[in-house]
Amino acid sequence: MSITRVVAITGCDSGLGWAIAARSAREGLVTVAGMYQGVNTQAADSLRKLYAHPFPLDVRDPESVAGFRDYVKCLLKDNPNYKLHAIVNNAGVMTIGNYEWQPPSIIENTINVNLLGAMRVVTAFMPDLRKTALEKPISKTRIINVSSHCGLQPLPGFGVYSASKAGLLAWTRALRHEHREHGLSVVAFVPGGFVASSNLLSHQGTSGDAMLDHLNEEQKAFYGKKITTLNNYLKQAHSARFDSMRDENILETFMEVLLKDNPRELYKVESWRYMFYYNLMKLPLPEWGLAWVIKKFLSFPDV
Repeated sequence: MSITRVVAITGCDSGLGWAIAARSAREGLVTVAGMYQGVNTQAADSLRKLYAHPFPLDVRDPESVAGFRDYVKCLLKDNPNYKLHAIVNNAGVMTIGNYEWQPPSIIENTINVNLLGAMRVVTAFMPDLRKTALEKPISKTRIINVSSHCGLQPLPGFGVYSASKAGLLAWTRALRHEHREHGLSVVAFVPGGFVASSNLLSHQGTSGDAMLDHLNEEQKAFYGKKITTLNNYLKQAHSARFDSMRDENILETFMEVLLKDNPRELYKVESWRYMFYYNLMKLPLPEWGLAWVIKKFLSFPDV
């Protein structure tokens, strides 16, 4: 009996999530796409045309995660030749702004989605993942956690996001060691910059207003102009179409992570710009030199 591999992916409404779900389906894998915005969207309809399975999913909600898992388990039960191959934790949010500016609601939501959301999904699927891994399929069963360069090198204005992605990387490494003897592979995927072809900054305007409302009068006098200038600059990054992410280097690298028999611990995609600046940041520069490099890399407006 030929085996058909099943892949469950979170955060598939647009950007990287939609692109990797579409690519996975095109490769013939049974793809279950978790959709935060629900399944009555153009993005969901487009995935259905590729024979993927859109399913509503909010990784912050344990009941929603349980429903997502149950749907996958029903697919496996109804199709004896299906085997759970991979869980991909892609769902993520990002708000740009100094830590002091961000209200608790933004801070907690970032951690809740980017780190705790991934943990909830893995907790829900772990018994089935381990069971499949112990059956020793041809290629290893795997968990793929989508992290960020910000998790490797924290940047000013990205402190909360960096903390969530650094935590995801640390947890990924620990899980990999914990389940190596079971034949279950745990992998971190760092896709590089693709903000312009995603909706990561689509809520930046609303978040900027929330940050200003959060500050007291002393903080507004000190930071207000800087927040407004940065927010106006970032709002220029308008929302992209759900299928705008078409970077073949990112997608081909992800497919290697998804399909390689024995994937390594970390896969990282870097443009020449990312490679240049992030390698500079690794040098033993004086603090003022590192600050200059980071400022050049971010290219945020001066205030």
